[in-house]
Amino acid sequence: MRRVRGHARLLALMRWDRERRLLWPWGGVVGEGYAPDPRLGGEVLKRFPPSRGWLLGDAGFDGKEVWGVLGEAGVRPVIRLRGGGEAREEARVRAREGWDPEVYRFRGVVEGVFGGMKTRLGGGYLMERKPWTAMARAFLELIAYGLRVLLSLLPPPPGYKAIY
Repeated sequence: MRRVRGHARLLALMRWDRERRLLWPWGGVVGEGYAPDPRLGGEVLKRFPPSRGWLLGDAGFDGKEVWGVLGEAGVRPVIRLRGGGEAREEARVRAREGWDPEVYRFRGVVEGVFGGMKTRLGGGYLMERKPWTAMARAFLELIAYGLRVLLSLLPPPPGYKAIY
């Protein structure tokens, strides 16, 4: 009998809270293991539309699904364009004009959070055999991260002594 590992792809929107210096999970979608980024990106932006600020994304988000949703939102996209940045469509031309490498470098902070999630998920390979259970586990990891952020805001219990 051959044992097949489940594959899932988690795409999460994170919001930066400047005062508390925290990354909050804003929303997320989970798809099958080889789901394309633009399709998942368009889906998560439709479900959890951002209202303001910047949207940082890598070249995987350079797709019609994402650009279609962003055209309706009041968000400034800072998305690395595929193909050397050649832009023909109006949305991609606007993205190239709004490109800011100083802002884009903040993606590194979010990548660290995602790397931690991937480590907790076993390096991206899940032992679940059915795709829907793998997707549920990936989505639960996003919820667990959100709970860890919320718990970090609570004051320490009485009598707690830091060990550092």
